[in-house]
Amino acid sequence: YQRRVHGDLRMKGFAIDPKVLQAYVDKEFDKEVVPSLMEFVKIPNMSPHFDPDWEKTGDAEKAVNLLAKWIESQKLVGCTVKVIKDPKRTHLILAVVEATPGKKDEKTIFLYAHSDKQPPLIGKWRPGLSPHNPVIEGTKMYGRGVADDGYGTFALVLAIKACQDLKIPHDRCVIVIEGCEESGSPDLGYYMDKIKDVVKTPSFLVIMDTGCGDFERLWITTSLRGYVRCDFKVKVLKEGVHSGDAGGIVPETFRITRDLLNRIDDPKTGKVVDTFQVQIPEKRMKEVVTAAKILGPRVYNRFPFLPSVSPMVPLDEKEKASIELMINKTWRSTMAVTGAEGLPAIKDAGNVLRPETSLRISVRIPPIMDPLKAKNDLVDILLADPPYGSKVEILNTDHGPGFYSPDLTPELEKTMMEASKIFHGKELAIYGGGTTIPFLSTLNRLFPKAQFLVTGVLGPGSNAHGSNEMLEMSFAKKIICCLSYIIGDFYAQPQCFSSVSYTHLRAHETSLHLVCRLLLEKKN
Repeated sequence: YQRRVHGDLRMKGFAIDPKVLQAYVDKEFDKEVVPSLMEFVKIPNMSPHFDPDWEKTGDAEKAVNLLAKWIESQKLVGCTVKVIKDPKRTHLILAVVEATPGKKDEKTIFLYAHSDKQPPLIGKWRPGLSPHNPVIEGTKMYGRGVADDGYGTFALVLAIKACQDLKIPHDRCVIVIEGCEESGSPDLGYYMDKIKDVVKTPSFLVIMDTGCGDFERLWITTSLRGYVRCDFKVKVLKEGVHSGDAGGIVPETFRITRDLLNRIDDPKTGKVVDTFQVQIPEKRMKEVVTAAKILGPRVYNRFPFLPSVSPMVPLDEKEKASIELMINKTWRSTMAVTGAEGLPAIKDAGNVLRPETSLRISVRIPPIMDPLKAKNDLVDILLADPPYGSKVEILNTDHGPGFYSPDLTPELEKTMMEASKIFHGKELAIYGGGTTIPFLSTLNRLFPKAQFLVTGVLGPGSNAHGSNEMLEMSFAKKIICCLSYIIGDFYAQPQCFSSVSYTHLRAHETSLHLVCRLLLEKKN
């Protein structure tokens, strides 16, 4: 057989014109998805980390019920939908769609999205927009959660529905929609253990919660950085004193915090010390370089720089700069100060030498770095030999693992490449992301041999977590078409798990696995 003959999709025994699939998705998206997605945006269902009273408000339950009822309304053949809510846990939607009848070797595809949202940032959206009043401008929809990750549930279900209505056979599909991803997925591991007999051992996982370099092709994410977060306080006095009387005698706490931060990164270049760096795998480096060449100046132009501000790498040679900046974003550690206390508002600031300063710092670490070790190293650096004998106190720490995808099988990578060419008109792009999605590491540990398709719609102007969050609907429609094509072609592929590399295993080993490995290596 051939997959493409005279513009048709030939997927092992069946054919469909891509124009038919695109027309179907366009129509169903406008008719079925848009109205319900707008209703989803109206619900202020913040993730539990940002809303301690989330169970009392009932917003999470409203959002979950909206999504679950919508899935049921699509009347997928062989589909069962269940909402799970255990005490002191967030909601989880579990939808199972049985495989097209007639196939002997049953494979399972695991499909994921989430229902919770980031804080709304009320009052910070541009005129005419607000977080919970959805607005459509051309092909763009604005509203909190529209792209991260409200569209995800609708996209996954519509992709399967397209397969069924257009007679494209598919494998057994297990859809999981969690309710606490924006809080670090604390309940996902619990629920995955609870539903393990339903999930079984999937051979293919589809995750709809990452970004894209542009809206011109299908983007696959093969790595994400981990993170370490640390809140610390520097204190020198029992109480504040007059700055004129104490200046030059009492060390200033903000200057001490600057000194501590300089231990982590270079104040002139922003380069983080080697303690938090790794050797980048050759294959991933090639992917980053290719992606940077595709995007060119868009690697940095997508951010709202002021006219006089330049990126962290000189732009004398733009292609080289794009590559270095892409490496910085995906595989090098970076540090940011994300919060502060002990500093009065400017209008309230008097001539007082303050007794203490507290900062929250976030260090993004390479995908294959052990986050627990990185956290311990960070704490040691901050506490060692405090300047002037000041009291440095660690208030709180948190850490999360990165993601390192197993290599795609040649057959599946070829399928994804074809999907991108057919529906976008351009080749597939494979790259790494700079953000952190801890649950991906959980899934990678649970299913180390499975194939991963990690993709999403968070591209230029999407502003996930920020104001003016936007979904480019024309791009979302093409992703759904690609997904239907990939699911259909995967049905005809033999059961094939990817090989597990040593780098992949090291990237996702737990602390217990680390101890066992070190003991075995010592014994040998």
